[in-house]
Amino acid sequence: MRVLLAAAALVGALVAFGLARSWALPWQSGCTVTDPAGVVLAQGSPDEVGALVGDALDGSGDPQVAQALAAGPAVACRIAPIRAGDVPKDLPLGLTPRAREVRDEVRATFGDVPDGGFGPQDPLPGRRAGGEHSLGRAIDFFHRPYDDPAQVRAGWQLANWAVANAERLGIRTVIYSDRIWTAWRSAQGWRDYRFSGRDPDNPVNRHLDHVHVDVA
Repeated sequence: MRVLLAAAALVGALVAFGLARSWALPWQSGCTVTDPAGVVLAQGSPDEVGALVGDALDGSGDPQVAQALAAGPAVACRIAPIRAGDVPKDLPLGLTPRAREVRDEVRATFGDVPDGGFGPQDPLPGRRAGGEHSLGRAIDFFHRPYDDPAQVRAGWQLANWAVANAERLGIRTVIYSDRIWTAWRSAQGWRDYRFSGRDPDNPVNRHLDHVHVDVA
């Protein structure tokens, strides 16, 4: 009994200590924005950082944050794992309601970004049955040519926006330019990505020309 009381007191002290310093505790959601040098520019809840990212993208926010969003994997959010749903995709578009919401918000934020990787067929041509694309949960947002610096900046802006809004929109995975963020391993932030199938060095398989976003 004394051990349990001591443990409870310790947890309470850690919570109070963390809250006093605005720390995100291990079981709390939280996001950080860093520049390419790793300097922390902002941190807060997913809602707070999502709003900050939105302001930076529309030109009304912090210019340093805006620069970081276009320079690489700047936003890292720690959120609870999101279970995959079983809602079927709507026809004829071929997206689930949640994926369609993500697509609509991307268009509202970034304009008419070319996209694909979805459709009414099941499975999709060239895609595996039961995969996120065939199920209507995944969208590829294209930024081509992939070696155009302006397209690379736009790709990172979209990828960082997706991570910042992952908890709100039910986004499970974001992949772009050899990097991956997943809700399941969100505490690890952005990680190196290597395609496990054939031809892993192909620019498409490396996701150099598109941002992959999939939802629960």
